[in-house]
Amino acid sequence: MSDATAKLSSYAIERAVRLSYAQAMLGAIYAASTGGMFLIGYALRLGAGNVEIGLMSTIPMLCVGVQLLSAAVIERGVSRRALTLGGALLNVAGWALIILIPYCLARASSTVQLTALIGIITLVTLFAQVSGNARGSWVGDLIPESYRGTFFGRLTMYGGIIGAVFALVEGRFLDAVKHSGIGAFSWLFAFGMLFGVANTVLFAFQADVPLVHQGPRPSFLDLLRATFRNIPLMLVMLYALLWSMQSIAGPFYATYMLRDLQMPFLGVGLVNAVVTFTMLLTSPFWGRVVDRYGCRPIIIACTVALIPTPLVWHWLNSATAVYLVMPWVHVLVGASVAGISVALNTLIYKVTPSAGRSVQFAIYSIIVVLAAAPMPTLGGHLPEWLNAHGLHADLHVTFYASAFFVAAAAVAARFIREPDARHTRDLVRNLPRLVRKPTTEEGVASPE
Repeated sequence: MSDATAKLSSYAIERAVRLSYAQAMLGAIYAASTGGMFLIGYALRLGAGNVEIGLMSTIPMLCVGVQLLSAAVIERGVSRRALTLGGALLNVAGWALIILIPYCLARASSTVQLTALIGIITLVTLFAQVSGNARGSWVGDLIPESYRGTFFGRLTMYGGIIGAVFALVEGRFLDAVKHSGIGAFSWLFAFGMLFGVANTVLFAFQADVPLVHQGPRPSFLDLLRATFRNIPLMLVMLYALLWSMQSIAGPFYATYMLRDLQMPFLGVGLVNAVVTFTMLLTSPFWGRVVDRYGCRPIIIACTVALIPTPLVWHWLNSATAVYLVMPWVHVLVGASVAGISVALNTLIYKVTPSAGRSVQFAIYSIIVVLAAAPMPTLGGHLPEWLNAHGLHADLHVTFYASAFFVAAAAVAARFIREPDARHTRDLVRNLPRLVRKPTTEEGVASPE
């Protein structure tokens, strides 16, 4: 427990935990209403092709550099709560501009409208990066270290259940009104903004923990140097970098189902909901396992399990095939992604110190995100490039490419350092027994 966390009352910690769970649900509705297949569907309605879909994912990633500016401000003593709240509020407000695109640019060409869409998404992403960096540093001093695995597991569960339900409901809504024009998306985005604002307001009711430095406040240059000398962080960063490169196929699963297979929004929502529901069912389990076995074995086992899953799309050339096969595959995907998410979120706090954490988070995010940023655009161009060289290719080739990066990430995971972690083989051998809920002696004390 950090010095700052030690000074918090149990009531302040309990309130922060409970409000964070509420935010997970509110944020899930906001994300479900403004992102994923709905944002892709909105772009397709504006006339986007593979390249534009790729750019829509790539260009906003370049905003990650602003995290370094956010970290510099935090290390100078600016309130992390104020920075989180302000960035989140501006992020939500930006969606009002997206809603106005088809109305203010009604006479403009599709190219102009898509350029405006990508530009505004970039702007809202910029504010999200500022808010995310501040919140990440803040959580490290707000939630006790002994409870973080369980905390992140439950956080994923609460967000997942709401996000899955609303993705299905909203998919049905869009299928019902898809002949009403692009205005249906505007109503959906406006609905999501309400929950985004509610999510933002709850930051104001959590303890604003001051950043504590032992001794004189280090210079920003010293904090940068300390980041690259943190070998455990560098090894985690290598894994995260390779893992993130599977985004080469990220936006194209929904594109393939919506455009190429002509699946309805509800159908895509149902298929994707299996991932989300499995994540929410397994995340608390992984949180308990993280607190008992450590993060490294979970990351290794779950990453290896995911290697073959993108290859399954080779046989899915009809909507019927997707409905029959992908729900079963997505059970494995959901459980594995939940394990990686909980373990990686917990591990990043283990390998970073409280003082200077915002800078180390910023460097971590910048390197990982910038390396992955070109991948969706490359994925959009990949079929075209291969066809130009006489090789018949479609979007399936981007799915195969993602499997390569997952395999590379699995290799990198073996080099992660976590002294208190148990062996991966112990985890795999004991996994059936661990599925049962732990006894009081096995569990972790909760601040609740």
